[in-house]
Amino acid sequence: MKNVVIVILSAVLIVVGYTQLVKLRLPTLGEEGKTAKIIRGDLTLPINATGEVKPGYRVEIKAKASGEVIEIARHAGDRVHAGDLIIRLQRDEEQRSVDRATQELAISKARLDTSKLNLELAKGADLQVARARVAELEPLVGYAKYRKEKVEALAPEQRNDEELRQKDSDYRRQLAQLEAARAAVRKAELAIPLAENAVAEASSSYEAAKSTLADAKKRLRETNVFSPIEGVVADVKVQIGSVIQGGKTTFTGGTVLAIVLDMDRILVQAEVDESDIGRVLEIAPEWAKPGHESSAQMPTDLSEASAAVEFPPEITVESFRDETFSGVIERIFPEPKSVDGVVTYLVDVVVTSENRSRLLSGMRADVSFTSEHVSNVVLCPNEAIKEGPMGKLGVYVPKKGADPSLHLTEFVPCRLGLDNGVYSEVVEGVAEGDIVYTKKPVRRNEDDKG
Repeated sequence: MKNVVIVILSAVLIVVGYTQLVKLRLPTLGEEGKTAKIIRGDLTLPINATGEVKPGYRVEIKAKASGEVIEIARHAGDRVHAGDLIIRLQRDEEQRSVDRATQELAISKARLDTSKLNLELAKGADLQVARARVAELEPLVGYAKYRKEKVEALAPEQRNDEELRQKDSDYRRQLAQLEAARAAVRKAELAIPLAENAVAEASSSYEAAKSTLADAKKRLRETNVFSPIEGVVADVKVQIGSVIQGGKTTFTGGTVLAIVLDMDRILVQAEVDESDIGRVLEIAPEWAKPGHESSAQMPTDLSEASAAVEFPPEITVESFRDETFSGVIERIFPEPKSVDGVVTYLVDVVVTSENRSRLLSGMRADVSFTSEHVSNVVLCPNEAIKEGPMGKLGVYVPKKGADPSLHLTEFVPCRLGLDNGVYSEVVEGVAEGDIVYTKKPVRRNEDDKG
């Protein structure tokens, strides 16, 4: 029992001793405060936005031909040049289409030739024969009429009724033949535009057949699917043995076979808040502003475009935290994007730095635009800027002439300039190399009310 009491008393003494020690030390904790040095440097006021890395071009290669996939020459991640083979299809079905189109073309050609011959006949022999028949019958009709009228002119006692009826019959017969010949002329004349229309129709059919054959031959060639651009294969959507329907037989324009990205020209599509877009418009090059003249165009050479901008936007991505990428504003979209009441504007920033090849499509990126910039100015950490007596902004510095061990302070009002959230430009008040308190000492002057 005695040992237990001794242990308890010892523990109480330890606790009481530690408490008294803490009480003795508390007044000195934080007595020295924290200080920082006023520096000189450049200050930038950024406009921050987030966005997504996108390729310059994203090309979906669709099947224009039909057939079975028999070869995949390039796979996802492979580098391709314009004209490189990516996929090969079986040619049999498209070859049959070429054969059918060739036969249709031959039939259309024969119809065109026949219609041209019919037009030549209508304009030539048929019309000439009809007109010659009219020329032959006109004098015969006149002569028959003369003979009839001669008999009619005789005195009644000299007239022979049977002869008169004969002459009248001859005249009527000749006149009917003449009318029939004239009708034949009109028919021959009307046959000409009909023959011309037949030629035009046959000619159209022939041209359509030629186009069909040309398309069929093109689709036959397109059983070999090539890359239209230089870039990187992002994805191959088919596999060997897949049966593909060409664009001519589907409403969607054909099956997507592969996707190729132009990764030599990479951009970040940033979403800039509506409160910041005005300042971005102010610093954007003329070619990027909505409604710019057609003469204002971004240089195609990226180094030339980068040289035309004083403060290029800076880009960072989570995948490469220690690297910074730079770019040029290429385009500001005039139409806003609104999601859940938040309005933003899309800004395309083309990445121009040499390390752009490290970026991959779809990466989330942070973009910092330089809104304002000052060079070689006095900079003070924002955490040192306090509100002093009379509500003025300034800094607390070690009191001149005081014993340093006492950590006495005095307030220096400052005139401040640009502020980037970390440092502020000091126009007046302190100088480079001055020491300021970012955290004041616990012990204060008696007359210090700040």
